[in-house]
Amino acid sequence: EFAAALLSQGKGAAFYVQPCTGTLKAFQQLTIEIAAYNNMWGEYQDNLVCQVGDLQPKLIPMQMTVKGCPIFLQLLSPWPFTWTRRNAAPRFGTQVSGGSPVLRRVRLNNPTPFDIRVDWEIYNQEPDDEKLVDLLVLFGDPFPPMDTAGNKAASSGSTSKSEVVLKLDPAAIPQQDPTCTYFKEFRSNFRKASLSQESAREKNISVLIRPHEGVPADSPYSITPRQIVVPGGGSSDVYISFTPLVLPDTEAELSCDALVLGFMSLDDKLARTVPNKVHRTHGHEAPPLRVHVEAVLRHPLLEVETDHDRGMVFYSVASDLLPARPLHGVLTDSVITQSLKLTNCTKVPLYFRLFLSTPSTPFSLSSADPKTSTKTSHSKKEERGRQPQHVLYPQQNMLVKVSFHTTLEVLRYQHLPETQLLPGFQVLQLESGERKLKFDQNVVIEHSNSATQV
Repeated sequence: EFAAALLSQGKGAAFYVQPCTGTLKAFQQLTIEIAAYNNMWGEYQDNLVCQVGDLQPKLIPMQMTVKGCPIFLQLLSPWPFTWTRRNAAPRFGTQVSGGSPVLRRVRLNNPTPFDIRVDWEIYNQEPDDEKLVDLLVLFGDPFPPMDTAGNKAASSGSTSKSEVVLKLDPAAIPQQDPTCTYFKEFRSNFRKASLSQESAREKNISVLIRPHEGVPADSPYSITPRQIVVPGGGSSDVYISFTPLVLPDTEAELSCDALVLGFMSLDDKLARTVPNKVHRTHGHEAPPLRVHVEAVLRHPLLEVETDHDRGMVFYSVASDLLPARPLHGVLTDSVITQSLKLTNCTKVPLYFRLFLSTPSTPFSLSSADPKTSTKTSHSKKEERGRQPQHVLYPQQNMLVKVSFHTTLEVLRYQHLPETQLLPGFQVLQLESGERKLKFDQNVVIEHSNSATQV
């Protein structure tokens, strides 16, 4: 509270002298402590005035340089949760290759008395990148103010000589001894300082050498809006999104690391320069706001377990259609069922659909939940559209029942010519004259990114 009270006049820095007045006895030495407080970067200079009686005042020059970025982050969790994490780096965790974009909401807090415009640039961190420095050749203003449509707007620099003052309780400002000459002089000098006319000539070309930050990119990370003004003493929100790339089949995992740089600019001329008192750099010359983001990509993969080590093999004979009491006629359907266990061993929820590779077969699927039962349909396209989407969260599993139906219609397949048989159907002729029907089918797992697992 004491520091906030000292900085309440909106200068970005304040000096506190203790003691500011007193009597120096003969041959006495007295130590004066000067404490500097700040909430804004810049180069500050002033004079400490030492007044002894009616003698000529002694001016002691003081200088202070403040570096760094005053804006701090606040990571907001999705609704309806309300917890926040201050200065937390946005992490996107493990995501599925080619999945849906993931969004993070980040709040930018500005504790300074001045509005700060932030322009964002994203740099991907590549493991084989061996560059050390970047040479930048800039034409004109690299970060001009933009309007809502993304077009260059007119400069909003203010030429007002008025002071920027935070709305704090005046009673909270520490009281100084009215005889303290330095306090009066310091405050008076700030009030009397006027803005000088800036040179009409602007820099057309700038050449900068800076450490290599990475490869400029707009994917897989993006930020909205790309330019934002964070009001002094207030906050603004930005959204960082991660769009998962499609991993090649040869790569099992990919780390996506990036650096988001926020370059700070001051549109108010009073915030940039107070003649002979304050000078602040901005744009590429000021330390940017650095935000590290990271994510990991993996292929969607479910672990499949069957009842038998040999897989799912069904054996059926035509006599299965004969009932225990022959007088009751022939059965229309005989069903053999086996179970299939699907387990999610990844760190992210997996969304998928189940269907058979060939429609109109004697096989059918049904999940453990009767509400999401799966049956064969007349076409693969219709089948995919009708199948419900399942979800398995990390370390969860589900049972899928696969059934083989022996029917009179299936028995008629042995008399069809090969040209009329569906893919995966075979009629085997044995030496004894008997015939066997062989059906080969695959249970297809279609993930949300359209990748399939058989």
